[in-house]
Amino acid sequence: MRAWWADRKRRYAAVVCAVVLAAAGAGAVVLKTRHPAQAPGAVLTFRSVLNTFYLPRYTAPGHAPWASEYRIRLAAAAAPSGGSQGFARQVEADFDLSVFKGKADIWGENKGYGCARSGFRVTCALPDIKYGEGADFVPFQVKPKPGTASGPAGSIVVTVHSADAPTIRHTTRVMVGSPYLTTRNRKLTGVRPGGEVRLTPAFGNRGDTGVDGGITVVVVADGSTLLPRYGNCRYNKASAATEAQCDFPGPLPVGTAYETDHPVIAVTGQDTRSGSLHYSVWPTADIDGPSQLPVRAVRGTGEVLRLRPVDGGAFTGSESRRSRGAAGALDFETTRVDDVEAVGFTIRGRVGEEVRTEVPYPRGYRGDTMWVTLPDGVSLVTRPPQDLQSEDSYCRKGPAKGGPVACGPGAEPYAVVLLVRIDKRVEGARGSVTVPPGPAADPDQDNNTAPVTVEYIP
Repeated sequence: MRAWWADRKRRYAAVVCAVVLAAAGAGAVVLKTRHPAQAPGAVLTFRSVLNTFYLPRYTAPGHAPWASEYRIRLAAAAAPSGGSQGFARQVEADFDLSVFKGKADIWGENKGYGCARSGFRVTCALPDIKYGEGADFVPFQVKPKPGTASGPAGSIVVTVHSADAPTIRHTTRVMVGSPYLTTRNRKLTGVRPGGEVRLTPAFGNRGDTGVDGGITVVVVADGSTLLPRYGNCRYNKASAATEAQCDFPGPLPVGTAYETDHPVIAVTGQDTRSGSLHYSVWPTADIDGPSQLPVRAVRGTGEVLRLRPVDGGAFTGSESRRSRGAAGALDFETTRVDDVEAVGFTIRGRVGEEVRTEVPYPRGYRGDTMWVTLPDGVSLVTRPPQDLQSEDSYCRKGPAKGGPVACGPGAEPYAVVLLVRIDKRVEGARGSVTVPPGPAADPDQDNNTAPVTVEYIP
């Protein structure tokens, strides 16, 4: 038995040697040591990419409407087995656009992101992406051709490779035809400071294609804060929220328009003069990434906000963003809109020094001259115009000798500059800045003057 086993081992060794020699003679190595594949150090994800791309129909000779941007946002992060610092390297995004053959022209490849086109395929060689950061770009543009029938057309297939991360893919449905989302804009005056402003978002679809999924309304408050009331709305904060996202079931057929059955309520600040409640409307499946609140955001605890049909004939939209979304606003003014309020300031410096101080613009400023009475021990410094920064406005002597200094008018972002010399220290020295009321009736002229103080630096 031992002799038989030894002879078998010799014959096996001879066969293996013959195979190796034959492979070597052919310039190939057949037997090699296999190493385990290296675990990926990075993870790539799609932060935002369209789920549905609407290709507008070519509606008239010589008129090809612009298709919406096909924007893609990628994010890089460390793999669970990797470190917290690093890059996703050699990232390449490949776009299979064969769905557009005979339906649209591809153009405007994004050279800044290394995008190149070959037929109906676009490939983008992206810069390395640092963990915690991303790439945000529009790889190509699409221009419709005439004679394309409405309806489902196929899909865009996106594939993203990296030397350090697993491959990821996304499929975007392409529809020929386009919704045209529209909204309502309104203005409101006479709001009491600290009082409520009520926005009733309204939107419609004047396109040739319906939205078959849900609709999302995003509200952003300026000059007020939102009450987190409705159960189907998310808010960026539990109190004093400034953003809300409300989701509604679809569809939104062609020719329909809706408004919410209750208002979104905001509370103005006591000092608010004017503000806006901006809102935008999106197909829920393709809400703009930066506009979307996280799923874990605070939810309202009250009733569900619903929709009711309205006449949307007067609603307006954007030709450049027909299918992607629409924006509306409620602009408001409070009863303090004509209240001009001076803002005090402090002159800081050492005795004997010349000091440059910016005079703050008044609240509700109408572009009038401000009058500054300098504190005791402080004198105005004037210089020839060629020695001054031309963009800024510099204070000058007033008409009355020893009287107030004239400052402005000015306009932001440029400054109104007061050049002075601190001649001596005067304890408790105090001046003032006064701004005249505007052309409209100023409801509170007691706040048209504010103090000017001196802070002496040792």
